[in-house]
Amino acid sequence: MQLLPLVEEGGGALTVHPYWVLVSIVQFLLLFYLLRRFLWGPIQATLQRRADRIREGLDAAEAAKREREQMRVEVERLLAEARQEAAAIAERTTQAAEAAAAQIHEQAKADADRTRERGRVDAEKIHDQALSQLRSEVANMVILAASRILGREIGPEQHRALIERSLDEATPEIRKS
Repeated sequence: MQLLPLVEEGGGALTVHPYWVLVSIVQFLLLFYLLRRFLWGPIQATLQRRADRIREGLDAAEAAKREREQMRVEVERLLAEARQEAAAIAERTTQAAEAAAAQIHEQAKADADRTRERGRVDAEKIHDQALSQLRSEVANMVILAASRILGREIGPEQHRALIERSLDEATPEIRKS
């Protein structure tokens, strides 16, 4: 079997031999079959696995993004609850402090009122004691003065009754001043 060259010597023109065309087609089909049989399947499987991994990665990224968004919403909700709780605690604390201050103020006022009343009662007692002592001394002085003026002694009971009556009449005037 002798192979003929594609270009014949002498004519210089390009000629196509149907044999070589047929050989080229058979070689192409044989190569195509072998590539498809032994190489195309593994390449396709590799590409499919890679596409699946990329898809899974994208799905995982999307799921992580959704989860991150849910966590952000949850964190915001928890922060809002914490702020509300802090505000409620602050309000309760303020109300408790105001109530305690009002109670302390009322107690101090009640103590001051009791002290003032005790002082007033004590002052009245001292005033009454002083007035009683003054009456007694005035009565003794008047008895002494009356007995000197009259030159005779009137009974102490008569003088005392006279003085008591005079002092009772003068008491309203003494209290006014």
